[in-house]
Order: sequence, then C-alpha cells, then structure tokens
Amino acid sequence: MDHSAKTSDSPIRPVDQLVLDLLRRFEGLSVTDLMERLEVTATAIRQRLDRLEESGFIEKRKQGVGRGRPSFKYFLTDLGWRQAGVTYSDLAISMWTEICSLESEELRARMMARISDSLGGKLRDLIPDAPIGQRMETMAELLSNRRVPTCLTSGYGMPVLEVLACPYPDLIGDGQDRSVCSMETKAMSAALGQEMELSQCRLDGHTCCQFKPINLPSVPN
Repeated sequence: MDHSAKTSDSPIRPVDQLVLDLLRRFEGLSVTDLMERLEVTATAIRQRLDRLEESGFIEKRKQGVGRGRPSFKYFLTDLGWRQAGVTYSDLAISMWTEICSLESEELRARMMARISDSLGGKLRDLIPDAPIGQRMETMAELLSNRRVPTCLTSGYGMPVLEVLACPYPDLIGDGQDRSVCSMETKAMSAALGQEMELSQCRLDGHTCCQFKPINLPSVPN
C-alpha cells in the first residue's frame, strides 16, 4: 500500500502521538509492548493503533509462521516517520537567513525558484490530473495532513484556497520580508500545474491567506 498518498482530515491526537514517538524510538512494537510502556489497556492501545493505521501512519506486520494465532508488530510508514520526526526549525531558519543574505539578487532568486520547484514537486505526483477545483481540493487535504489547516472555498468566481496558519512561521520573522510568501506561491503553482497568486495574506491583518488561480483558460459557452 502506498501510504504516501494517504491524507487525514483532522489533527493527530496527543495520545496517538505518544504511540508514534514510541515506534520511532523502538521500531516494531506489539500491543503488549505498547501496553507496558504506556500503562493503558489493550483495548485503548488497539483503538489508537486502528486510528493510526487507517490514517496511513503505521502498518502491522505478521511475526513468524506456524501454528496458533498470528502475532503482529507495528511499524511506522514513511508518512508516520515524517509525522513522528523531530523538527528542523533552527536549521531551516539558518539556511533561509543565508539565502536571503546573498548579495547577488540573481543568485538569490535562482535559489528560491529551485526551492519552490522542489517543494511543489513533492506534492505534484499526489495531485490528480483533473479540473483545477479538484486539484485544489486535493492540495487542501495534503496541506491539512501536514498540519497546515487549509480549506477550499470560492470567490472571484473561482475556487480559492484558504490557509489558516502559516506553514513557515519561523521564517516570517517580523513580516517585513515577504520572500517566503513568494516562495510558497510559486511552490503551490508548481504543485498544481497552474499559476497561482496570493490574493490576501495574514501579514496584512487578514484572518487567513488566500491563494487563487490566475490566467485560467477560458471555458467555451
């Protein structure tokens, strides 16, 4: 099963995050192993495991062969490793600061363009070849799955993505440099295969950031 394409509509629960953290530290744990470490009942453990497996964060593998009831151990999927992994905000801030401080404007622009293409490319293969509204709906689901609350609405006579929390709060700083906003817009355009624009931004006092498609092909009457 390709767990990389899984999405989850709601944030992961703190009690479920504890299971992910344990599976990151001790790869391959059984229900009994988790019961001993978390000191909860088998029923509670199985409920957590069922939720995480359904969301694509973990997978169970049969252990051994032979007679008797099969036993299982649980492992993180690629999606689970990303969810359970440590953050790299300090590294990201340092790298972003160095990029923004490049003296060559051309080199700085080229670096940011490559970052945008790379970010967009990680999502591009997960977005179906479909009308722009469906592509944007999938984008909203993918971003929400990455703990960036996003929804699809409509405005300007077209679909609009509303991003309710900045994906890069540590890079925004005092909000004077909008380079990261430009990078995110270009990354979204690359992922959707459609030129997008940031029509409103939280940094300007709005309740959310809005992204809308521009230069859409005309539709015959």
